[in-house]
Amino acid sequence: MGDTRATVLETIADTLVERAEALLSRVLQVAVTGITASGKSTLAQELAQILTRRGRNSVHIAVDDFHNPRYLRHRRGRESAEGYYFDAYNYPLLKKLVLEPLGPGGNLIYQARGFDLETDAPVEEALNKANPGDIFLFAASFLLRPEIVSYFDYRIYIDTDFEVAEQRGVDRDAARLGSWENAVRLYRQRYHAAQRIYFAESNPVQYADALLKNNNLAEPILFFRANHPNS
Repeated sequence: MGDTRATVLETIADTLVERAEALLSRVLQVAVTGITASGKSTLAQELAQILTRRGRNSVHIAVDDFHNPRYLRHRRGRESAEGYYFDAYNYPLLKKLVLEPLGPGGNLIYQARGFDLETDAPVEEALNKANPGDIFLFAASFLLRPEIVSYFDYRIYIDTDFEVAEQRGVDRDAARLGSWENAVRLYRQRYHAAQRIYFAESNPVQYADALLKNNNLAEPILFFRANHPNS
């Protein structure tokens, strides 16, 4: 039997706090990534709650708030895997509003959201000021791709089998996607097919500082890179 989820989460939180304390003048930017429906947003939210209980200021940035407009996202077709990988997200906007201001030499002034999927329109919000030592958790599928991988100080890859993630995703998204059948088709032809393009281009696991096997939500298995002090 593996460690409980609570134990694993506390161990990850320990590591993030240590990394944040080593950065004296800026924030810690953490990628929480994996295939669609692997459990990225859930993990980021759980970690944020633990860090808050410890008195650490953390911010969960939902990268879904940095999509491209629908006409760009679907220009190759609603079910296109290439369209999802290459056209779904506005990485230049994410860099401009968040990653660069929070990175080395940045002014720590950021905007948490850039686009509203429901209205299919850009978002203009009041700017926020981060403080050195804050921990920013970014949750999305393609964070370890060439355009943005270097912006992250720590990278957590959630390793969930395609079959398991598909079942979770279809159960979650069937109503939003119109039907169970539509959801299955989109997961297979668009969302998860796009992940295979991503794997071929980026081999994202090579960049992971921590890997979380997440098929069993109650008892995930945590691995650290070999030179990690907890490995």
